[in-house]
Amino acid sequence: MKQSGDRILYFGEPDSTGHKYGPESQQRKDMIRQVDRTVGYLRQRIAEHGLNSVLNLVITSDHGMETVIKKDEIHLLKVANFSFQDIQFELVDYGPQGLLLPKPGKLEQVYEALKNAHPKLHVYKKEEFPKRFHYANHIRVTPLVLYSDPGYKSYFPSERLKVQFNKGEHGFDNEAMNMKTIFRAVGPAFKQGLEVEPFESVNIYALLCKLLNITPEPHDGSLEVTRHMLVKDSGLGFCFFLCINICSPLSISKFGKESPIYNQT
Repeated sequence: MKQSGDRILYFGEPDSTGHKYGPESQQRKDMIRQVDRTVGYLRQRIAEHGLNSVLNLVITSDHGMETVIKKDEIHLLKVANFSFQDIQFELVDYGPQGLLLPKPGKLEQVYEALKNAHPKLHVYKKEEFPKRFHYANHIRVTPLVLYSDPGYKSYFPSERLKVQFNKGEHGFDNEAMNMKTIFRAVGPAFKQGLEVEPFESVNIYALLCKLLNITPEPHDGSLEVTRHMLVKDSGLGFCFFLCINICSPLSISKFGKESPIYNQT
């Protein structure tokens, strides 16, 4: 069997701490320092083993985080003319998004009840959901899709148990600043001292495939977005992909001693 040239490392922090205490909490800041020390140690060991000239290190994250707003919460059971008795399937109370499958003949009634129920809640029929999310075309997406403004979540009060008590949350509109994340990379394949414009994380997959010299599967990203970061005709070397469950777009500032490439995206 041919040995793979990539290694992937995933950190579940500071995501867990951010959920529990909030992204602006002291606990989250302390965890950021711990993660920063860990990344610094990783870079130190890479250097000590003489791998800087052959190993490409890519550091990124899957999302940001927003402080949950407790004032003026969205309680669906308080909405006039709305009842969960009219719902065949629901997936709500797990973040800022929700999926609703009304019972046969109840779609219009449920939609009319919810569409203006709360100024921070956005309710769409599946076919009207904003195209920029690239989300609502799948067969398993329910007829009604809802999401809330940054900081707001939808809850079931009194009649249903609240399943989350998070002080920090993600999954809001990805155009919101606190949903942005980070991208840093260093190694023989990358130009040094380069600061690039923001780009969508969906383009990272094509970049990793290029570094590993493998053919990517069909996807929504493009190598052309990140190609300018690469040294022309450079040796590909190996790739170490580090994903950190970050809590805000500016959470980690150093990543050890240096950060030749920085992108806030």
